[in-house]
Amino acid sequence: MVHVKAGQVSDTTAAGTCLDAITYLPPEMGLAVLERLDIPSLCRAAQTCSSWSEFISDTDWLWKKVCQNCQDIDPKLVEMDRAEGLPWRAAVMRNYGAAGIQRQWRLGFFSHPSSYEDIPDRCMCEMDADTWGQILQLELDR
Repeated sequence: MVHVKAGQVSDTTAAGTCLDAITYLPPEMGLAVLERLDIPSLCRAAQTCSSWSEFISDTDWLWKKVCQNCQDIDPKLVEMDRAEGLPWRAAVMRNYGAAGIQRQWRLGFFSHPSSYEDIPDRCMCEMDADTWGQILQLELDR
C-alpha cells in the first residue's frame, strides 16, 4: 500500500516496514535529486535512515558536485585537501561553515586587509573563546 504524508511517498510492505521513494529510484535519479541540496539539507537527509546515510556518505561524486555548487567553500582549500588525499566529503566538511572559517583565519586568509572591502563577507562565525584565543595569538605572531 502506498502512502503520501507531508510530501513523502512511502510503501508499507506486508511486514509493516516502510520503504521510501528514493529506494525505488535508480541511483542516477537519487543522485540528481540529492546533488541539488545544500550542505545542511544533505547532512539532514543522511540522518533520515541508514540506507540514505550509507548512500550519501559513500558517494564521493555527490560530495564533489555539492562542493562545486557551494559558494561558501574556498576552492583553493579544497584543492589542498584533495592533494593530500582526502575524499570529497571530508574536504567539504573541513572547509564548510564554522570549520572552514576557522581554518581560513588560522591560515591567515583574513590577515592584513588594506580596507574593509578586502574582508570577505562570510569571515565571522560563532566560535568558542579558546578558538578565538588561538586566532588572536596567530595574528599577534604574524
